[in-house]
Amino acid sequence: MPIESREYQNFIIQRIKESVDSRKSVILELDCGMGKRVLMYRLVTEAFKDKKVVVFLQTHTSLEETAHYLEKEYGGIKDLGVVKSGLNASYRKYIIENNRVILSLPIVFSNTLKKFPELAENIDIAIINEVDQIIRRVSLKRVLCVPWNKILVQLNNTRFVGMSGTLRDNHFVLDEDQLKLRNELNTLVEFIPESSIITIEDFIGTDLKEYIKETEVHIHPVKDEKTAQIIQMITEQIKDLREEILQIVSETSPTELPRLKQNFFQNISLISIETNLVEKLNRLLLLRKYVYSMPASTYPNYLMRHGFDKSILSNVPKISGKELEVLEIVKNRSKVTILCSFLSTVDSLSQLLKREEITTFEVTGKSRNKSEIIEKFKSTKERSALILSPIGERDIDIPQTDLIIVYDLVNSPKTVYQKMKRSRGGEVFLLFYENTSEQEKVKRVVSEIAVRYPWSLIFYADK
Repeated sequence: MPIESREYQNFIIQRIKESVDSRKSVILELDCGMGKRVLMYRLVTEAFKDKKVVVFLQTHTSLEETAHYLEKEYGGIKDLGVVKSGLNASYRKYIIENNRVILSLPIVFSNTLKKFPELAENIDIAIINEVDQIIRRVSLKRVLCVPWNKILVQLNNTRFVGMSGTLRDNHFVLDEDQLKLRNELNTLVEFIPESSIITIEDFIGTDLKEYIKETEVHIHPVKDEKTAQIIQMITEQIKDLREEILQIVSETSPTELPRLKQNFFQNISLISIETNLVEKLNRLLLLRKYVYSMPASTYPNYLMRHGFDKSILSNVPKISGKELEVLEIVKNRSKVTILCSFLSTVDSLSQLLKREEITTFEVTGKSRNKSEIIEKFKSTKERSALILSPIGERDIDIPQTDLIIVYDLVNSPKTVYQKMKRSRGGEVFLLFYENTSEQEKVKRVVSEIAVRYPWSLIFYADK
């Protein structure tokens, strides 16, 4: 298909070319729907048409889809080779030696260079898709994911172009002294030296707004008094345990108390305190997350494991408020995508919707034919729902959906933002249990998202 000329993409390509010509690497922030694959194609066929380029994709699915787009959709690339896992080392060496543009998974390429280090000498440019994924989110001393700690050394004479949807998150590194909160962009600049940075603010004044599809985000409360009561009971136990821990620290390690009060849940693992108290706290936090995120049928088992009285179990609802709310929403829409944190929720919602004769499609880490299932959802004319687990939702775009339901929120604003942008516009419902601690969690995460990613979201507080 013909590639439309966009001013903001022309601006980016020119800036990248100027940086690489000056022997600098580039770290580029390019949000969802702004055309990373188109930009890759134009870079290897225009800006770097005389250079030997390797393009790193982070997953097998992304590798296959990118190869398809570059070969079939955009007119093709002469001398394009794909280095896949399963190929023997000699054949991988042949592909790298005899093609100008190579697509590869990082670990496969790194293992090939380990056996044939001379191959690195001729790589001029390395494009890293989803460059933020080379950083470990929580790490002990080592900051980079395997094999990036090796690749950046193996390709020491190569210029890098790292692309990411957003570069506004933080990550944690535990060194000998303390847990440090680091900005991911600063970390990338440190480990990809001599880098110039291009953020969305740099080209927001171009024609970018003509191509951004705004997403309407509804902060959607769910009334469920029984589930809310269970959450409140767990929350009270968490608060009591927190006070007990603070009291102990004030007596045994008073110098640590200010740091612990400042950010209790972040710093608790760094304080010397009875292990059983910390373990009990972590179990309660996990239990509360389960109640936020799982079907009501799972509540009794988890509550019993944590020693809750049997009288409480009699008050557990048969079907949670979130499950019932999803059913009502789906009934009034043509195509809905539901993002869940747990497989039990995927299974429960699927059974509930099928009983109402709604066509359902499930994609999880167990799905072998992920692309085929998603294509069936996109093409069906029936009222339908696509239900995805976190692994199932990776590397997919679903513009054909009318609505995305985020069943439960994780604490990472960046991850939630990426979930909301799967449909490239349209509507999103963020569900939470009203009058519970989950309401505060949603408020905190949404506030951070609104500050970090202001260009394509409109928020509504539902009643």
